[in-house]
Amino acid sequence: MLFFVFFLIGFVIPFLLIKIKPSWIVWAPSFVLFLAAIAFYGKAEFFPGEGMADLAERLYFIIFGITAIGSIVGGLIVHFFRNK
Repeated sequence: MLFFVFFLIGFVIPFLLIKIKPSWIVWAPSFVLFLAAIAFYGKAEFFPGEGMADLAERLYFIIFGITAIGSIVGGLIVHFFRNK
């Protein structure tokens, strides 16, 4: 349930930016969230915490990844709305 909420948050972000003229602005949140997910994965993989801290770092990676996926899906829908 929690991950679905993060997916929906990422899904809504491109719709909030639909009125802004440059088409690349819809993809900016996806790109930033994707880079954040990669950064947290690298931190968790190469500099792991101890015990529960390691679990928290992996959860941050999952949260940013799910939100990025939602933002990509929302961006695709906004892209198709703009092209029609």
